[in-house]
Amino acid sequence: MTGIVFADEREARPFLDLSGASPVSNVPYELYSVAQPPLMIAVSGMGKVAAALATQVLIREQGIHRIVLGGACGALVDDPMYAPGKIFRISLASEGEPGPGIPDVSTRCEPTLWTQLPPATLVTLERPVFDDRRRQELAGYGELVDMEGAVVARVAAMYHVPCTIIKGITDFAGDGHRRMLQDNLTKVSSAVARTIWEGLHQHAPSRFKA
Repeated sequence: MTGIVFADEREARPFLDLSGASPVSNVPYELYSVAQPPLMIAVSGMGKVAAALATQVLIREQGIHRIVLGGACGALVDDPMYAPGKIFRISLASEGEPGPGIPDVSTRCEPTLWTQLPPATLVTLERPVFDDRRRQELAGYGELVDMEGAVVARVAAMYHVPCTIIKGITDFAGDGHRRMLQDNLTKVSSAVARTIWEGLHQHAPSRFKA
């Protein structure tokens, strides 16, 4: 069975509606199921710890053998290719600059699914950026930034479970871009939902059977 992780309700809602998902539980996370293809969906809550724990719950308690993380991200590079609305498949996810207590750990994501999407590298932080100077510093470590991806990939790798990350850009992670994120979140989340749902059915259906 495949497990789908979203950070919050606004990111998850388009996929839940599109898939016809049914509620299963709200403890310890909001969990939903889909009969065909067999899916378990977790709405983890935002941030590294919440996303890591939800991924572990899916793998250890729900018998998940493949993880897909969907959601929004910011762009760290100034290039039209990374404009709001663009959707990417993450090839490599890290937690940014190594430092005291922060190991230099990067995790490669599943490379063979959703191959129609352009690949990108992802930096995962505990807090949103929205700072031009910080954005410039982080651009040396990846093209996109979020708050969950690297830890989801890392936990999945610990259990030898393949992980795919599909991210849609909502903003440029710069000064004053919180409003841009909010303005674009629903549209981008809908596009990510369609991309994941279509891929589950079309690109490699044999991989998503129970």
